[in-house]
Amino acid sequence: MAPETIRERLSPMVVMLLFLVAVQILSLSLMDPLSETEVRIFDDPESTANPFGYILLVLGFTLFILMALRLKKGWVVSGVVLLAIAIGVYYVLSAFLAPLPALASSLAVLVLLHLHPEWYVIDIVGLIVSAGVGTLFGLSMTPFPAIILLLILAAYDAISVYKTRHMVTLAEGVMEIRAPLLFVVPRRRGYSFRREGMGSGDDRGAYFLGLGDAIIPTVLVISANWYFALPEFEILGIGANLPALGAMMGTYLGFGLLSGTPRDKPQAGLPFLNGGAILGFLAGVLISGHPLF
Repeated sequence: MAPETIRERLSPMVVMLLFLVAVQILSLSLMDPLSETEVRIFDDPESTANPFGYILLVLGFTLFILMALRLKKGWVVSGVVLLAIAIGVYYVLSAFLAPLPALASSLAVLVLLHLHPEWYVIDIVGLIVSAGVGTLFGLSMTPFPAIILLLILAAYDAISVYKTRHMVTLAEGVMEIRAPLLFVVPRRRGYSFRREGMGSGDDRGAYFLGLGDAIIPTVLVISANWYFALPEFEILGIGANLPALGAMMGTYLGFGLLSGTPRDKPQAGLPFLNGGAILGFLAGVLISGHPLF
């Protein structure tokens, strides 16, 4: 395969960045409708125990997937992932639709993902799920525990990718069974995620971005916008205050730095994305003149 041109190298990165932007803007648009529902991840949004509860959930889910993949029970992982995604879609849609239409739509999404897990279907559903989950967690934590969560997950991501490498094993296993837990950005026309999956080396037909890389920084964006009673600036008609805007800009700057890392091996995204989000949030708070906590 011929070496990539600059355009071929940059285009997927621009698309991935647009996914991050779209998730965060959609999350902001979901904040008010979802805040009016009674759905919350944690009872006490100010509790510093919340991040550790989330980490335990992540570790448990990771262990479950790794064990199922090792036992060649990929169908179990696929089923659980599809069910979790359908539940996420339902919670988003239930803020706008009556329970029955929301349930029917969620089941339709589940069937579509099962029967036709093509990259564009996965990307659209991933966008909805990422925005919904990021919003729910952001509404369930004030900024201080949210920052703790981002710091812990950034460290965990780095260790699991560069040291233990179990996150690499998990990602490869998830892509092998076509589980919709990533954004898929094709490198060439005619690419099919259903037929080709991840591929390898020069034969790899797409770039991938984990949904968690979009969800976790978004938690701080929503938390900041919900917690701070500050004037808002409009983005496409959607309001965001300075701390939230700072977290968004920091996420994109972090992604820019991540894009400059070598692509011949997997990279941990959260140290860059979370670090940028936290620094941008702090800058936004400083500029706004509001007390930090």
